[in-house]
Order: sequence, then C-alpha cells, then structure tokens
Amino acid sequence: MPAPNALNDIKPPKESSIDISSLKNNIVSEEESIPKEPCHKRLAKKIFCKKTLYKRLPILKWVEEYKLSYIVPDFIAGCSVGLTLVPQGIAYAIVAGLPPQYGLYASIMGCYVYALLGSTPYLAIGPTALLSISTYSAASVWGPSAAIFLCFMSGIIETLLGIFNLGFLLDFISPTVIDGFTSAAALTISSTQLGSLFGFSVEGEGFFETLIEFFHHIGELKVPDTIMGITSLICLFGMKYIGTIKLTKEGILYTILNKSMWFIGVARNAIIVLVCAGIAAGIGDPDKFRLVGNITAGLPPFSPPPFQILNETTGEVILGFGGLLQETSFSIIIIPIIAILEAVAISKAFAKGKKLDVSQEMIAVGVSNILGSFVSSYPVTGSFSRTAVNANSGVKTPISCAITGTLVVLAVAFLTPYFYYITKSSLAAVIIAAVISMIEYHVVLPMWRTNKVDLVPLFTTFIAGLIVGLELAIIIGAVVHILIMSFGNARPRVSIYVSEKDDANTVVVRPKENLVFPSSDYFVSLVKKRAKNAGTVNTVVLDLTLVSRLDYAGAKMLKSLSDEFTKSDIEVVATNLSREVKKTLTGIRAKNLKIIE
Repeated sequence: MPAPNALNDIKPPKESSIDISSLKNNIVSEEESIPKEPCHKRLAKKIFCKKTLYKRLPILKWVEEYKLSYIVPDFIAGCSVGLTLVPQGIAYAIVAGLPPQYGLYASIMGCYVYALLGSTPYLAIGPTALLSISTYSAASVWGPSAAIFLCFMSGIIETLLGIFNLGFLLDFISPTVIDGFTSAAALTISSTQLGSLFGFSVEGEGFFETLIEFFHHIGELKVPDTIMGITSLICLFGMKYIGTIKLTKEGILYTILNKSMWFIGVARNAIIVLVCAGIAAGIGDPDKFRLVGNITAGLPPFSPPPFQILNETTGEVILGFGGLLQETSFSIIIIPIIAILEAVAISKAFAKGKKLDVSQEMIAVGVSNILGSFVSSYPVTGSFSRTAVNANSGVKTPISCAITGTLVVLAVAFLTPYFYYITKSSLAAVIIAAVISMIEYHVVLPMWRTNKVDLVPLFTTFIAGLIVGLELAIIIGAVVHILIMSFGNARPRVSIYVSEKDDANTVVVRPKENLVFPSSDYFVSLVKKRAKNAGTVNTVVLDLTLVSRLDYAGAKMLKSLSDEFTKSDIEVVATNLSREVKKTLTGIRAKNLKIIE
C-alpha cells in the first residue's frame, strides 16, 4: 500500500473569475482620485520633521541628554575661554584697525548662536588673528561700518554654502596653500605689533613695508614699554609651558598644584594684561606707557548693519551700497573662505574621530556673522587656541559657549572703564605669542622627504603673502597648485619595457596614472617613440592595472593609437581593465584594440 502523500491531497485552484485589467483600472482610478498634497506642505513636513530639526538645531539633541554632572565642567570651560577671549578680543580689534571695544562686540553674538547651532562642544567662536588682519584693509580705510558690513555679507555667503552643501568647493584650496597662507599671516600680524611692543606707532601695509617702517622709527622706542613688552612675551611663553606640566605623584597637594599650573597656562593672557594694567595704574603717570585709553562703555545697540558709509558730521552719504560692495568685494570673497577653513579644520582636529557635520558648522559660523553684524561685530570664526582651552577644560556641551558670551557681556557692561590702563605693549605681546605658533615650519621637512613638488605652492603662497598681500596670496597659491596638478595629468608617469624575442619584440606599456585629455599627445608620442626604438615589434600590450579613470579623450587616443599600429601590422592589446575603463573603451568601439580579461 503506497504511503500517503500530502501533495496528492492538494487540489488545483479554480480558475479565477476576477478581471485583472478591470482591477488595475480601479486601482489607478482610486490613486488618481486621492488628492495630492501641495508641494509647499510636503516641503514644510520635510523641513520641520524631527530628523531635520535635530540636524539643524543640535541643541535639541544635547539638551535631552544633558546631565547635572556636566554643569561644573561646562561652567569652568566657559569661564576659562572667557578669560582668554576678553584680552584677545581687545587685541585683535587693534589688529583689524578698529577701536578696542569692537573686539568685545565681536565676542558676544557668536557664542550664543553657536550654543544653539554648533554640532561640536569644543569649538570656541569669536575674533581671530587671520580674520582680523583680513578685515584691516577695509576697516582701516572706511572704519567700523565697513567691518560690520563685511561681517554681514560673509555670514550670508557662509550660510548659503552650508545650506546647499557647497563646502566641497573649498577642497580646491589644498592644505599646503593654507600652511603657506597662515605662516605669512603670522609674520605679517607679528610685524604690525612690533611698534606697540617697543612703545611707538608703526604705519605700513604688508610685511616688508611695516618692517622697514619699524626700523626707520626704532629710535623712538620707549624704555618702559619695551621692558614691559619683552617681559610680557617671555612670561607668556613661560606660563604656556607651565600649563603643560603635570605632576604624576598622588595626593591633594599635587592635585592642587596641577590645577594651579593648568589655570596659569589657560588664563595667561588675562593674567599678563591685568598685571601690566595694574603696574601702569599704580605708577599713575598716563605718559609713562602707551595705554589703550577710554573704551566705549555699555553694550552695542541692536540695529541692522550699515549698507552705506555716512559722513559723521554732515550725515551725507560718502559711499552707497554699490560702492561699499565694490570696495570690499575682494574681502567678501576671501573672508568666508578663511572663516570656513578655520572652523572646519579646528572642529575636525578636536572631533576625536567622531563624524562631523561640515555643512552644519558652516551654517553655525554663517548665522553667527549675520546676527553678529546686528551688534556691531566684525567677522568671526573658530579659534584654535581658545578651542584648545575649551577642550582641555573638560567641556561637555556647547552651553559653555553661552557662558563665555555671558562673561564677555558682563565685561562690556561693567568693566570697560577699568580697561583704561591696559598697556598696548602687553596686548602686542599677547598677539605675537598667539600667532607665532601659526608658522608652519614643521611641515617643510616631511614634504621634502615625501613629495618635494608640494613645497612649490607652499612657498609660493608664503612669499606672495609677504610681498603682495594675504588676500591675493591664497588665490595665487591655489592657482599654482591647480596648475601643478594639471601638469601631472598632462605628463603621467609611464613604465615601458620591451620583451625581446628572436622573431619580434613585445612592448609592454603600464601607465601609472589616469589617462585623461591633457595627457593624450604626450602618451601617444611616448609610446610611438619607444616602439620605434624597440626594433621589430609585433605586439603592444597596454597594462591598465593602475588606470582607474579613462575619459572620452583618453579612450579616443587609445583607439587612434591602435588604428595606427594596426596599419603597421602591430597588434595592440589592452589588459587588466577595471569595469569603468572597460565600459569606456567598449563605448568608443575601438575595433583594432583587443581587450583581454
């Protein structure tokens, strides 16, 4: 008796009586009957969905995760950065050619905006040496109004770049160009402070002109300012070193010593400026030292940025919007580039391997500048030295930025009358000590060992920055580096060797770089020349192992080469092709080019 089989019990389904075509028609008609949601509503839902809001307002995310244990480290970090920012702000305003209070104005709004929009807790935003010297060309001629206008326009560009994810455009400015630019900027900024360090005023544009003016007026130096300036500079370097010392022994005494030395290193700028101001106030002779003098007290008014330059006496328009845009156009292009490069590079350096939202950082810096222009700020971005202080203070969240901003607000509101006795020599020492570390001398030797060609854009940018100015230098450096890369594409490295046989030789050609349109003529002439010198040749082998990209011009060049060799009874074979290269060669329909897998 056969075993029962469950499959035999399954009966075939009856033929369906459903009309599939009518069902499809019903479905289509039902879909068409459902009204589509208007475009603006779909866009609104996309913008205001939780994912987008958390991405564009990072505060919503970290507030949910905030712990009570974060309060103390955030407060310490905020205060530590504030103690560094107040003297630096005053000093950088002088570098920008502005009255000292504008450095404090520039230190307020960015802190609060970054607390809302910043994607990393480490970045400390505010005035920097690079942006200050970049602002000088406009501010020294047209005054604070031009600097505030620059702040607004730079913010607009930075925000748009962030919104449309156009940060990749900055990839055309290589790190070697940035290294040359920052090194030239460091020397230029230092040269502008040499006069103040020695107690006299120096007027000059550019590094060499300022240096010539300095030596021309060296006989005017004031001994008290010189002694105070040099001593301040030595103390700043010494205190920076003290801040890095850590005693390994355990015990409450050693813990207190470690914290004290750390505080000395962090607050060294504020300590030096306050001590020097105390000495000047104690002597009581305003003519003994060159002082900052009266700083406008109180918070700046909240008002739209100026879009024209007015005569302060008559109120007449000196420069309208179009003229102001024309006068500052170069700076409007350069400043956003510098600001974004600084902020993104610093954020990446302190991200500790975590993924960084570059577009959000650009938006945060851009909005900081837009809103900052409403409180008389000049362009701001992330500061490396203050970010290092923030990170070393154990910061947990961007709320530390708001604490820093509050400290600056209190200083502007209540302490400006006491800034009268701040000496210009101590501020010059603070600036020189801050920017001297920006000289990227340590990259020269590794470049020499690895790729000497990279030294060309580095030194080109550096020398151009000292001779023709920083604004042009970064453009010159970028153009030179692009030309070097283009030359590399036009002259690819090619390995060619000949396999000799009794009857005929085989020429093996291995390009070590991609074959693109600038290299076509060079590659053809090189292969022809070597094949001609190889004697009797029956085969040319193109080993494309290292070629990952072959454009239309390169493919057409290989087709022409194979057609020409075929006329001379020489077979051309291509081997080791990637999928993309094979697709390109197949598309060009090179019938005389034999492809071997």
